[in-house]
Amino acid sequence: MVRSGLVGLQARPKMVGGGSVFGSPVMPGVIRGGHPAATVPPPPAAALVTLSGAALKAQAQHRVITLEAAIQANPHDLAAWEARIREALLAGTTEEASPEDVFERVVKQWPYAPRIWSMYAEWAEGEGTALGSAVYRRCLQQVPNLELWLSYLGFCKRLLPLEDVLHAYAQAVDLLGTDSRGGLLWAEYLALLKHTYNVQQKKDNPDAETSGKLLAEDTNPIEAARRNAKPAIRQRIERTKAANVSDDEFLRVGAVLKIGNEFMRRTFQRAASTAHSALDKLWVGYEQFEKSQGNPPLAQKLLAEHMPRFVRGKAAFKELQGLCNGMDYAALAMPITPKTAVQQTKLFEKWRGVLQFEQTNPLRLDRKDLQARVTLLFQQAALGCAYHAELWHDFAEWLDLGGQREEATACLRRAVERFLPRDLTLRLMAAQRHELAEVPLSAANMEAAEEEYQKLLEEMPKPCPLALINYLAFVRRQRGGGDFRSAFVEAIESSPHCTWEVYAFAAQTEYHIFGSSDAACKVFRLGLERYGEREPSLLAAYVNFLISTNDLRSARAELSRGVLDRLQAAVRDKMSKRSDPRLEESLAFLWQKWSRLERYFGDAASVRRCASFRDEEFRSLQKDQEVEEDAIVETPAAFGLAMTISEVEEGFRFQHLKPEGVRRMPKVLDTGAEASASSSPASPKAAGAVVPPAAAKAAAPQRLCSRSG
Repeated sequence: MVRSGLVGLQARPKMVGGGSVFGSPVMPGVIRGGHPAATVPPPPAAALVTLSGAALKAQAQHRVITLEAAIQANPHDLAAWEARIREALLAGTTEEASPEDVFERVVKQWPYAPRIWSMYAEWAEGEGTALGSAVYRRCLQQVPNLELWLSYLGFCKRLLPLEDVLHAYAQAVDLLGTDSRGGLLWAEYLALLKHTYNVQQKKDNPDAETSGKLLAEDTNPIEAARRNAKPAIRQRIERTKAANVSDDEFLRVGAVLKIGNEFMRRTFQRAASTAHSALDKLWVGYEQFEKSQGNPPLAQKLLAEHMPRFVRGKAAFKELQGLCNGMDYAALAMPITPKTAVQQTKLFEKWRGVLQFEQTNPLRLDRKDLQARVTLLFQQAALGCAYHAELWHDFAEWLDLGGQREEATACLRRAVERFLPRDLTLRLMAAQRHELAEVPLSAANMEAAEEEYQKLLEEMPKPCPLALINYLAFVRRQRGGGDFRSAFVEAIESSPHCTWEVYAFAAQTEYHIFGSSDAACKVFRLGLERYGEREPSLLAAYVNFLISTNDLRSARAELSRGVLDRLQAAVRDKMSKRSDPRLEESLAFLWQKWSRLERYFGDAASVRRCASFRDEEFRSLQKDQEVEEDAIVETPAAFGLAMTISEVEEGFRFQHLKPEGVRRMPKVLDTGAEASASSSPASPKAAGAVVPPAAAKAAAPQRLCSRSG
């Protein structure tokens, strides 16, 4: 059985008329639990008087057409959906699409939306008890929301027999009894149980009332719900056996459900040892129950044993109240957009705080109960935050931690199939789970992993090189080098996901896994032939590989060739009065890399050649372009191809350390302090000392070295 723990007991919405959880029955122009659709307002009341029936119908049809267009344009337009429900309720069966048809479309789009299901069930209740019950049965287990369950319990209290009502409450507390907003749920359930218990005590012991055997009773929630029901609902009840809530019926149901001393004790102990707002009241009831048993030593022992749980529950509830302050429990999960990102992130952070607190096990529950409690919290958080990949990752990790591997896999599958089909991280996690499920890997899991990777490659936006790279890595791990090379060749010939990164990955695999630097170089050269000047990053990856294998001669040759090729193209562009920013950026990028290589791992002659290479080659290129001798430009500055100070800085960079000049420093306001620090022989800067970060802020107006990732 799944349990939960949320916060902040909220007063249960008042049941009015048909018992709507949103506080009002369905009326023209009103949608319970929804937002008004401002784009298509209903006609003013005064206008309705003068309009003919045909005109009203035409207006309604126009509103429906407008709403359908809005829904088609954006299936997540909740306001349009709710306005469409309103139009269907206004039209009733006279419209081509009945309210039931419209509701079915809405719940297909929003299968985990509590308030949509509540609206559907409350409309269905008005159509008939059987239809209302069927709608509730479809949604209750997949939507663990307290408000939805309270709506269902209201339906049960109004229309179902006593035995079914008690069964419904038992299901509700099994699922949501640990919800910190569930105090009212426990209070109503125990009100019915106490009356059942008292009726039995009166039957078994005529002196029960005078001997202190009876428990203090609360208002009967069934009678309260039926008093507030519509006349039509009350008439429907009177024609069924549900009308019987006499003491004899309580006595019969108590015998069937075996509501005796042990049943009451277990229920009181469960209710009084979790975190919710009704703890004090329920603890008083539990004390009275134990003392009424006529065994003071046993009562004292049991109360002493359970008192720490009661105290921990109160402390946890207080903490949860703060964490959940302002939590929107009615929020529906929607795709994150720039317009909604801030609001949705705030909601997710609220839930994350609650989840982190609950995972510390403040109630000191055993492993099984803690697993169920936190699992339910994840399920409830997903009702409003399902488009946050972090939630599904954390949920799957939690299930794995509790040994529920199949449930964790199903959790990830639900996330990618329903909410985040293009989230690469979740999809790779789902595929990898099959591969890592067992040792050795069974044929079934091997096939499942292959299927997940193939679906991933088919469904991800193209190109997605990381998806292809992970698939190739999977093939290499499970099938070896031959199949890996075959899959790579097939990918570069036909896969829309193939980019230069795939070549770099295959080359590094050849070297690091199969130990062949020659094969790695061939793969790099194959990639360079395909992408050429378009991807300087591939050349950089090749150079990095050559440096890692200590082949500096080849690294220099590749870099100088890359710089020369791009310089030639840039000169041709400039002389033709064209400009290609990507070409100029790649020229600077490769020159910086070459400069760093020579500066830190070459000799002085190599550094000198690299520094003068661009100017010398620039002059030679102009001669090749048949520029007259007296018109030759000595440096690339005139063409905007000269080295900038940023390029020089990058040339001096080593890993994350990069020089940074005064031009990038914030303006120093205290010029007196600057002059003093720079002129004082005792200052760290003047002495050439390494200045600690804290001291540097006070002693030096400029940093000498920055750290860049």
